[in-house]
Amino acid sequence: MTPLFKSSETAPTVPDFVGIPLFLIKFMGGKLFKWTPDEPTSKLQRPLLGLFCVLAAFDLVSMMLFIVYDNLETLLDITEFILFWGFTLNAMMKGSTMILMRCEIESILKGLIARHPKTEEERVAFQLVPYFKTINASNKYLSMWHLSITSIFALHPMLASIYGYISREDENESFEFTLPFMMGYYYDTNRPLPYVITYFTQCCGAFYMSLLFLSGDLLLVSLVHLVNMHFGYLIYRIESFQPTGTDADMKVLGPLMEYHNEILDYAERIDSTFSLATLLNYVGTCLVLCLIGLQIALGSEILNVFKFLAFLISTIVQVFFVSYFGNNLKDLSTGISDAFYNHPWHDANYKYMRMLVIPIARAQRYAHLTAFKFFEISMDSFKSLCTTSYQFFTLLRARIEEQDG
Repeated sequence: MTPLFKSSETAPTVPDFVGIPLFLIKFMGGKLFKWTPDEPTSKLQRPLLGLFCVLAAFDLVSMMLFIVYDNLETLLDITEFILFWGFTLNAMMKGSTMILMRCEIESILKGLIARHPKTEEERVAFQLVPYFKTINASNKYLSMWHLSITSIFALHPMLASIYGYISREDENESFEFTLPFMMGYYYDTNRPLPYVITYFTQCCGAFYMSLLFLSGDLLLVSLVHLVNMHFGYLIYRIESFQPTGTDADMKVLGPLMEYHNEILDYAERIDSTFSLATLLNYVGTCLVLCLIGLQIALGSEILNVFKFLAFLISTIVQVFFVSYFGNNLKDLSTGISDAFYNHPWHDANYKYMRMLVIPIARAQRYAHLTAFKFFEISMDSFKSLCTTSYQFFTLLRARIEEQDG
């Protein structure tokens, strides 16, 4: 494999690769680790983290109060409430994973820093700039799209309430203000000041959960992409190596085998760190796709249909990116074995050929992401997820139509 790009730009570092997900976490007041021991703590970190904890706890209690004191009258209300609860729990699971495994994440990233290309020649061989541009564009796209959908859900009820309040025919008629999400409160939210305060807390809670949900996936794909870059470089090194037929060839093969084992170890550690969250993400996504499908099929208001359609697309795209980078990890890891087969090993001596069996056999155990060891994450699993979700959706819709009939 020949490098196709040359870099005359500032060389991206490992912190640059994971900059967007760590910034989203920092925006909530969190910090998984320090890159250097003397790295200063931001003055806003603790106030932001305290605000996040207070608002998150307040919104969770409010959701519990809704379950206790309010009734879900229609099927649309039930599916919408399950959607919001499912999304919140999924986001909290991803956040908990990053917090509990922060030492492991720090160890992986700092290990990858030690292997990061340092010279201009290495950066060209690693295709460093193209790899960085790919993950940076992916993270920006996912962030903008996902947060735009959150903004639509947060702002639509307020705009609808303002329009309804202004356009009402009788000014003395009581007006019911609409909140973004189904929550219960021990005070009257239908007065202007309580309504504004409650609306603000719900919007903050929505964006906090979105940032948690988003940052977990972005950190996962960024780590996988870094490992993919190393596998791609290994393939290039192996295929470009020209054995001389002397014992000096073993001095090249040995470090390549050591490098391969190290990168495989990083891939396995990334998988073990995020595998449970990935499983819940896939299961939750299957449920979300079914329920959003019902919202779109049974919903009557065009704006609600548009909102949930955008939510559906956002959910599919986010899982697609995780599956896509996971599929690349599998393909590049498998490519190591092909690289050993394809390089001119027949020019080497007998000792080299005999030793070559070990890295070829080791490369047969390719690196991959799993959903808590239940199945591999790849484009095939993404297709299966979409198929299964559609089957459940058609089954639920048929049962509902039978009951209504």
